[in-house]
Amino acid sequence: MAFLRVQLENNIYTDFNLEAGRTSIGRHPDNDIVLHNSSVSNQHSRINFEQKYFLTDLRSSNGTFINGKKILHTKLADGDVINFAGVHATFYA
Repeated sequence: MAFLRVQLENNIYTDFNLEAGRTSIGRHPDNDIVLHNSSVSNQHSRINFEQKYFLTDLRSSNGTFINGKKILHTKLADGDVINFAGVHATFYA
């Protein structure tokens, strides 16, 4: 099963399992993964599973980056480093 390891404050990491379907990411409490950081948009990004995992930026204010490159929509690979407006995460398949 794939998961997203998110670095929270004080170098504490939390793992979020990625189920089939959609996983929403953002600051608003309605998201599946809530990131408590003022730089993260309310509805920042989404991970979709369609035989492979894809990450989509939802027109966030500060962008979504994979391995240092700004993305709008891309396929995820094991070990990809993701930056949600300053919040770091790693994707594991």
